[in-house]
Amino acid sequence: MARKPPFHFVELSHQFISSETNIEKYRTCPKDFTRNRKFGFKELSLFMLRTLKQNIQVELQKFLDDIKNCVYSFTTSAFVQGRKKIKPDMFLDLNAAIASDFYQDNDDSVQLYKGHRLLAIDGSTINLPISPSTIAEYGFCNNQKKTDDVVIARVSILYDVLNEIAIDGRLSRFSVGEVALARQQLQLAQSGDIVIMDRAYTSFGAMHQMDGDGIHFICRCKIAYSNATENFSLSGKDDDILVLSPKQNRSFNGLQYDKNASITVRMLRVPLSTGEHEILITSLLDGRAYPYADFKELYFKRWAIETYYNRFKNIIGVEHFSGTSCQFILQEFYCALYMSNMQAILTMDAQQQARKKYGHRAYQYRINASLSLCFIRNRLIELFTGKTGKEAMEELEQLFVKNVVPIRPNRNFDRKTDRYRQRTKPKQFKNRRINL
Repeated sequence: MARKPPFHFVELSHQFISSETNIEKYRTCPKDFTRNRKFGFKELSLFMLRTLKQNIQVELQKFLDDIKNCVYSFTTSAFVQGRKKIKPDMFLDLNAAIASDFYQDNDDSVQLYKGHRLLAIDGSTINLPISPSTIAEYGFCNNQKKTDDVVIARVSILYDVLNEIAIDGRLSRFSVGEVALARQQLQLAQSGDIVIMDRAYTSFGAMHQMDGDGIHFICRCKIAYSNATENFSLSGKDDDILVLSPKQNRSFNGLQYDKNASITVRMLRVPLSTGEHEILITSLLDGRAYPYADFKELYFKRWAIETYYNRFKNIIGVEHFSGTSCQFILQEFYCALYMSNMQAILTMDAQQQARKKYGHRAYQYRINASLSLCFIRNRLIELFTGKTGKEAMEELEQLFVKNVVPIRPNRNFDRKTDRYRQRTKPKQFKNRRINL
């Protein structure tokens, strides 16, 4: 069985941002980065990969102290001019390279459910700085009283819930629906994957697309989703094989199927602690290989993408942008995706060590996500450029294992649907970021 150590992905990242081919590919102009400067493409990329949390000049000074390449001064203005020369796609493709390489020749590290990757797709929104470029690209959003105008972007993530890897992330106008973005991301799933989807995504078109591509699905749906689901709900059965057809009172122009299309699915009635029942639709038809008892826990694993958004927004801080142009926003959005994946990968070995070290305690323990991110940011330069990168990795793992939090099972909190997230948070001001 093959296994890649966490430091392999640091080396892969370093090779990616140091490659002359990639420098030529991702510079905005052929004349950019043609001179041999001490603060060039690689240094700029590495600086942004740390994710910028403080005042830019403070971050720059820390970075210069860490890299120690005889550059004693680098102004915020010089950094802004330099980052304009880098295409945001560089960070997107770096994240894709890391995510793709994770699944190759890495069987000992990749967690699967009966040989399948367990993926989830979910959408959210993030607040963007208000500037002419963001207004033109993403548009204004208003509340029901058409006051307090804000710029909001739609986010969609394709996420591996067992390995905590963000395979893909999209940022688009708020007017673009979550389902439309999910359809694009389904093209990145592979034959044999299992995609878990909430009821907002359940549609005949999505299920037909996945079924045709050999992708399995588990979809939650309303009882009133179709006549078939209503009849199944009334039947009193917990598990049944049915044939679904598309709704007939619609146009099929531009679709990959017509009114005669059909798919064979398995419907399951899953009881909840409240006494209610949920209806799940799945393509996993074999009741022996995939028993009914597995599906409640399988669908619940979709919750991992909800907790991912919590880390993405509140720990990684994706909404705290250091620039107001669309180019800078995309750069930092993709950097946040990359950092979330590196955090997941670099803590994997430490998580196994923590299970052994704290196995005698009443609760299971996991690595503290907030502190591990802080440790990685502080030592990222040492990992990438230091001669003792592997030693730095070992020291990091020791820090991870020391800083853990208990996993308290079966915790449940009442959902307060009348409390909406503040749409004006966080407010961004030019050159007004944390100094300490």
